[in-house]
Amino acid sequence: MSGKRKKESLAVTCVVWTLLCVGCMAVMLLFAARKTIVIADVSQEQSGLPVNSAQEGEFVCGMELLLAADEDMEKGFRIPLPKGVKAENVTIENRYLERELWLYIQSREADFYRENTVSGDLSPVVTGRGEEQEGGILLKFRMNRVLEYKSTMEGNALTIAWYEPKELYDYVVVLDPAGGGGASGLAGQGLLEKDLTLQVARQVQKKFTGQDVRLYLTRTEDVTVKQEERLRLADEVEADLYLGLCASAEDTPETYGISGIYNEEYFIPGFGNMELADTVTRAVTIAAGNRAVGLAEADDESLLKGLGVPSAQVSLGYLTNPQECWLMGQESYQEKLAEGILNAVSEAVEALRDKKSEGEGNE
Repeated sequence: MSGKRKKESLAVTCVVWTLLCVGCMAVMLLFAARKTIVIADVSQEQSGLPVNSAQEGEFVCGMELLLAADEDMEKGFRIPLPKGVKAENVTIENRYLERELWLYIQSREADFYRENTVSGDLSPVVTGRGEEQEGGILLKFRMNRVLEYKSTMEGNALTIAWYEPKELYDYVVVLDPAGGGGASGLAGQGLLEKDLTLQVARQVQKKFTGQDVRLYLTRTEDVTVKQEERLRLADEVEADLYLGLCASAEDTPETYGISGIYNEEYFIPGFGNMELADTVTRAVTIAAGNRAVGLAEADDESLLKGLGVPSAQVSLGYLTNPQECWLMGQESYQEKLAEGILNAVSEAVEALRDKKSEGEGNE
């Protein structure tokens, strides 16, 4: 082959390879532009977003989001994203205690949402606001009830699908740490009941791994929560179980141990209030290596009187006993208490599952 023909052949080969490379790049870019990315699970901790302290817990001056209903979209809404925003630049938090959904978007385009519209099925959305934060934009959607969310990202848009809790979970458990805010509760040797119950509840939330069970806390911080708000949460999420955490006190400092409280007026065949109180008292006693004091009936003012599902309270110990009070202040002991509560929840859910299976078998 002559040198001229070799050069021509080489040139043709280079052209072919160039076209192939360009074609592959085009296909890759097209795929990247159209692919759907599932963003990591929506956080339930309610503590991860970089929020200015002055803005925590309230809507402050910002921009009203442009909202438009789209009848073609059911049980979800679409949020446009500034150019260049990737999945790792978006953080989502389900602020269920405030009935809010928060999205933090890392972007310098603070005015983006003054011109771009959030659209879709907005039936549960009460208001939507955007607030400029350091390094990004915080979108706050106030909802009319407690919901669960799943998010996907496609191109420059984020889709938020919303669900009723029972659409995603077979069982819902409400864990209610007593006190909060101005309601300190009992006290002993510097340990407050409201702090003890919250610390243990957080340990339970941290360790909880139920796949088909959703755990809600009535508070995750030291804030005041009225009794009607606790009852409302249990009602909204259609709780299958309610478990309150509290502490005890006694005139005689020698008294110590774990005890359960239940509502005797509401009887549930198979697995009811007394069975739940007994289950949690036994499980916490074993996990903590303590002793069981026994079960007691709830008084007339107890929140348990307003619940229509299996419900109980467990006293984590006596703050009036110096040794037990010291123990309850230790993180390692709080972890044991939390482990017992987790075991009790697991056992109670299994009892409900068995009860449901028996009911279906009798149909």
